[in-house]
Amino acid sequence: MAIQAFISCRFPIDKTVENICYMLQPEISPYVSRDVKFGSLPQRLKERIASTDCLIVILTEQGSSDLVQNEVGIAFALNKPIFAIYEDSVNVTGIQPYLSTFIKYNQCNVAAIARDIASLKVTVATEIASREITGPQEGLLANLSKNGVQGIYPDRATAFRAFARVWEREPHVRIVGSSIEGFKRGIGTDAREFIVLKLQNDPQSSVHALLTHTSFAKYREAQENELDGYIVAQIKATTEMLQDIRERTRAGDRLRWKFFKGAPTCFMIMAGNFMLLNPYLYMQPAYFNFTMIVKDTGSPFDIYNHYKQYHFQRAWDNPDLSTDDAGFES
Repeated sequence: MAIQAFISCRFPIDKTVENICYMLQPEISPYVSRDVKFGSLPQRLKERIASTDCLIVILTEQGSSDLVQNEVGIAFALNKPIFAIYEDSVNVTGIQPYLSTFIKYNQCNVAAIARDIASLKVTVATEIASREITGPQEGLLANLSKNGVQGIYPDRATAFRAFARVWEREPHVRIVGSSIEGFKRGIGTDAREFIVLKLQNDPQSSVHALLTHTSFAKYREAQENELDGYIVAQIKATTEMLQDIRERTRAGDRLRWKFFKGAPTCFMIMAGNFMLLNPYLYMQPAYFNFTMIVKDTGSPFDIYNHYKQYHFQRAWDNPDLSTDDAGFES
């Protein structure tokens, strides 16, 4: 289906405007407001612009531009993407802040912008699709805040640098992952240091880790193109490390770990009212993937509480799925 575009232009409409409208087709269906230029009520103009997907300003040197500024203002208020195609001698300072993108042309060679218009068509389609998904920027920010999203980062290491101060401050930490090897490979720090300091510095602190049962490790190995037995070795090394930390710090039940009988879907660190989430990919280790930090908003439906309840607590408490026995072969 063609994109519906309201064409804002100077009046009377000249041949250049008609030629550019022709070049926009068939991907963009231009509506030129010939019938609303004189004596029309602002409400009718608003309804016309509201019924289209975007507004495209075509400015030539000749003609009256009395309504162009108003049409741009209406489109902006309606959250319509605004684009401009204008003659290089025209001053567009008044509308430039509202433009998603623009094309300049020379009146002596209008046909030369054919390639630019082809690119513009793609830009228009992308911008419209983006706004349909996210809505106005203010709405997107409000939605992120409502769900407790504090930040989205390109990978686990970048996110943890922001999360580290939360780890240091909060006494109770909960971890979900195949093993804790992801600290070293994904964050660049040995988890031993973080866990030991946590347990030694605060006698009320606790660390619980939900790891992957060895019977499911082979599935991740194949997907991540790891050597046979590599993730099982990580799980074994993590277990030995945690046993050593428990003895050294005399943490007792303040340091606990279980093994979940299922392939992991998301690496998680929960510390107090904050949480780091790093989704697993099918064909690559998770620590290369984007990572988000979220907080508890107090709503049982936010991201934090969903993952706390269904990614950690219920899994941890399920005796059929979580066990103290990793299933290591003797």
